[in-house]
Amino acid sequence: MIALTTRSLPHGIDLSCRSCGPADGRLLVFLHGFPEAAFVWDDVMQHFSQPAHGGYRCVAPNLRGYEHSSAPAEANAYRAKHLVQDVAALIKAESEATGQPLAALVAHDWGGAVAWGVAAQHPGLLQRLVIINSPHPATFLRELKH
Repeated sequence: MIALTTRSLPHGIDLSCRSCGPADGRLLVFLHGFPEAAFVWDDVMQHFSQPAHGGYRCVAPNLRGYEHSSAPAEANAYRAKHLVQDVAALIKAESEATGQPLAALVAHDWGGAVAWGVAAQHPGLLQRLVIINSPHPATFLRELKH
C-alpha cells in the first residue's frame, strides 16, 4: 500500500512523497520526469517493497512545484542546484529514518537530470544510480553544441 507523507527539509522546502515497504528496509528513492509526478513509480515501488523482490523501503518525492510539494514563486528557485539540494536532503533524512544508506537512486527524464547532479555533487550518498531516458550531462551538452 502506498503511503502519502510530507518530508520537511532543513532548508525550508517540503516534498510530498509516496512511499511503501518496511520502515527499516534498504532504501530506494525514485525521481519522476516531466510532466509526470511521483505516482508514476507506484507499481515499481510496490514490486520492490515485497520481500520476494528485496523488501526495500521505496520513496518517490514530488519534486518542487509538483502536487503538494513546495512551489516557490521565483523562477530561479527551480534551478538544478536547488533541486539537487532537495534530493540530497531527502536522501539524508530518509537514510536516517530507515537506518540504511541509499541502495539506489532511480530516475527518469527530468528526474534523471537531477539525479546526475546528485551523483556528481554527493557521490557518498548513493551506492547505485539508475537513469532511465536521460543522457549524461556531458553527452547532452556535446550534442547540443553539434
